[in-house]
Amino acid sequence: MVDSSPPSLRVLVVDDSRAIQAIIVRVLQNAGLGPMEIEMASNGDQALRMVTAHPPDLVISDWHMPVVSGIEMLQTLRQLGGNLVKVGFVTTETADRHLDQARSNGAVFVINKPFKDEVLLREVQAALADRVEQLKAPPPPPAPPSALDSESALSQLVKLQMGQIPFRLIAAPGQTLEDLQLPHDLAMYALEGQKTPYALGILDVNACCILGGGGARLQPPPVRQAMQTAKPTVEMMQFADHFLRSAAGILHRADGVSVPALRIVNLVPKPFDKLQGLMQRNRGRSDYRISVPGYGEGRLAFIRF
Repeated sequence: MVDSSPPSLRVLVVDDSRAIQAIIVRVLQNAGLGPMEIEMASNGDQALRMVTAHPPDLVISDWHMPVVSGIEMLQTLRQLGGNLVKVGFVTTETADRHLDQARSNGAVFVINKPFKDEVLLREVQAALADRVEQLKAPPPPPAPPSALDSESALSQLVKLQMGQIPFRLIAAPGQTLEDLQLPHDLAMYALEGQKTPYALGILDVNACCILGGGGARLQPPPVRQAMQTAKPTVEMMQFADHFLRSAAGILHRADGVSVPALRIVNLVPKPFDKLQGLMQRNRGRSDYRISVPGYGEGRLAFIRF
C-alpha cells in the first residue's frame, strides 16, 4: 500500500529527565512547523543508534547524561560521517570551553536550563527553516521518457566508437537547441515498413568532431582544430554518420514493433523549422554531453516522435 501522507519533520529529543523531555515536546508541538515525528532517547548511546538507523532533521540533546554524554554523542556522530544532522543542546552546562567545544563540532544552538519556551521555539524554527521550505516545495516534475533503451546502451555504443580513447558521457536533460553548436548532423529513423519518421538523432558539430575523430583514432590537435573552425573533415563525418546509423539499434521501441532503421543522415547548416517544437514536445528525449580529454566537449540528442 502506498503511503499518501505528507512528509513530516523528524526530531529526536535526548534527555535522561522525562520532565524535560515533556517540556521540549510541548514546545515542538506548538512550533507551527507542520507535521512532525518526535522520538525520545534517554542517553547519547541510545540516540546514536537511533540516528544511525534513521537520521532525524534535528537532535535536541542534554549534555550530562549516563552512558554517553551529549557532547560525546555529537563528536561520535561527526566521526561516523553524520555531518548533515543538526544538533542543538539544552543543558545546565555553562563552562565556556565546553560550549565552545559544542559549537566547534557543529552544534546549531546551546540553550541553558532553565529556559523559556519562546527561546527554544525560536532556535528550533531557525534550525529547521530550510527543511520546512524543502518540504513545502512542490515535487519535481516526472522525468520525461527516454528516447533510448538505456543510458548504458548508449555508453556502450560510444565505447565501441571511441575504442581505447577515454570519454565521459554526461546526461544533460533539458538542453536547448541553442546548446547544440551548428552545423548539426541529423539522422532520421523510421520503423520497419513505415515511411513516417519515428525518431531523430542529432550530433552537434563538436560531437561530430569528437565521435568522428575518436572513430578515426585521431590525436587531439586535428580534432580541436576541426571544432574551432566548425568544419569536421570528410573522415570525421564518415565515422559520425556511422555512429548515428548504429544508434538505430538502441532507440526505444514501441511495443511489438521492430527496431527502427536509419532513413537519412545529413549535415545541415541550420535547424529545420519544426526542430524547435520537437525539442519541446515529443514522446521521449535523451540529451547528453560527451567529453574527451584533449578533444573537448560536444552535445547529442535523440528525440522520439
